[in-house]
Amino acid sequence: MEVSLFLAQLFGLTLVVFILIALLRPVFLEAALRDLRPYSFPLLIAGFVGIIGGLAVILSHNVWEMSWRVIITIFGWAALAKGVMYVAFPEYLLRTAGKVLGDRCRTPVLLIALLFGIYLTYQGFYGTA
Repeated sequence: MEVSLFLAQLFGLTLVVFILIALLRPVFLEAALRDLRPYSFPLLIAGFVGIIGGLAVILSHNVWEMSWRVIITIFGWAALAKGVMYVAFPEYLLRTAGKVLGDRCRTPVLLIALLFGIYLTYQGFYGTA
């Protein structure tokens, strides 16, 4: 259970910090996605990191129970899937990310992610083990 608390703190705080920056500096997020498109090496590295990170979470925390801990497991599987997508289908992944983080959808998507981050942070520091 200590792994759950640690990962909730890690994922929660990371989401909160990243999402707040993305909300405060939307131009930076748009530029980062735009600049990533033509370069294959950064996509390969992002895929490698996603696969390793996803597998690390899955191998240490593959918990499928009806509690907040399942969010961590889903994040691990999502990281693995995203890592594979970066390597196997980078154009599709970047096109989809552009649509999801486009002007119309960006704020609601980021606010939902921020709520997940706050919830995980709370569970990590004040939840039960």
